[in-house]
Amino acid sequence: MDENESQYVVCHNGVFVLPDRIVQSLASFVTRGFVYLRQDDDVLTISTTRLEGGYRRALNSRFRVQMFRNATKLAIVDYKESIRVMGVQGR
Repeated sequence: MDENESQYVVCHNGVFVLPDRIVQSLASFVTRGFVYLRQDDDVLTISTTRLEGGYRRALNSRFRVQMFRNATKLAIVDYKESIRVMGVQGR
């Protein structure tokens, strides 16, 4: 997947799984296996660098985010050192 290209994943009750390629890309930038998350309006940012107003968690492919509980499809935009996740289809 090219940088800034969208990819779509299925979401069920706020749970989604990042594609392996994205997880591996993020893993190549992280230190100590942690990423930083921040929710802004309808966008979730997952970054390898600290985010103002965000929180830290271990990097893995499975995420559960309450703001996407009604979404059935999510768009992921890869910015190399961070990604943005947005709901594009809901119930």
